[in-house]
Amino acid sequence: MNLSTENVSTAIVSTENVCEVTTIAAPGADPSAAPDLLFEVPHGATQHSHFEAIRLLLEGTLPPDLEDFFFVNTDVGSTEIARQVAELVVRAADTDPAASARSVLILRCLIPRTFVDTNRILEVDSATGLSPAVFEYVREPRDIERLTALHQHYSAIAESAYELVCGSGGLAITPHTYAPKAISIDSFDEGISKALRSAYEPKQYQKWPTRPPVDLLTATPDGVELAPARLVEAIQDNYTKIGITAAKNDSYHLHPASMGYHYSVRYPGQVLCLEIARDLLADPFSPFEEMRISADKVATMSAPIATAVVDELVRRAASRSNSARLRSAP
Repeated sequence: MNLSTENVSTAIVSTENVCEVTTIAAPGADPSAAPDLLFEVPHGATQHSHFEAIRLLLEGTLPPDLEDFFFVNTDVGSTEIARQVAELVVRAADTDPAASARSVLILRCLIPRTFVDTNRILEVDSATGLSPAVFEYVREPRDIERLTALHQHYSAIAESAYELVCGSGGLAITPHTYAPKAISIDSFDEGISKALRSAYEPKQYQKWPTRPPVDLLTATPDGVELAPARLVEAIQDNYTKIGITAAKNDSYHLHPASMGYHYSVRYPGQVLCLEIARDLLADPFSPFEEMRISADKVATMSAPIATAVVDELVRRAASRSNSARLRSAP
């Protein structure tokens, strides 16, 4: 089932403190057609103003140093990657004439994962090893209800966006960013801020394992591949050409407790989740404050993705055209 233009205007709209919806379209794009590509940015709340907006909605007592956790644990640069790739994809008319009619939908969540993680299924079992949708330091029942409602509101919009794009045969990319090092903290007993700042002390920080510059999340923990294979291979090849390693499932897999897994299962071969190291986007990488994102760094990290996406869209369009000719042949 594809959503009509009227349904799109009511179901997928920017909503205060919930999400920001943007469409980037080429001049010849049909406004009534489903976008060719969706960028869903579930951890797009990266600014201090996003933190404050949700904090003001809550009544209960929260850790006084929670801002440090917000800054350390937010996917800075993820929205900028989405926008840059989208711009490149619709401007690719020099190499792909079909780009003149292309459009890209960007859905950016504005709810900080510090309060509720919209990339988690709400009923996450603590035994999964992943952080829960709502962190345990949120104890006030009315706050839990508010955060749950925000999660549900965003999820409903995201569901509609995936149905619109992937349900029409398009592609979806979920960009995340992660800390360059895989930091492990055993206890927050002495406070979140103290534990984090201790982990980031230079002598301690250098001991943590370094993550790949790019990690493509393509498979379940059991090894079932769900991402578009040709797109994944092309992105890896394009990064290799500029001297950057793009790993597969090195840091994470598509975990059943995540919404990324949920959409990948629903639309196999159409959804790609990826991670990019934050120091490759921020200038400088400063984990305890709102970071400045470098336009030059974003351009460098976006180009390999955009080139691969354009090629994949061309291939899929040709495949659909061939299938249509075969169906119409006598």
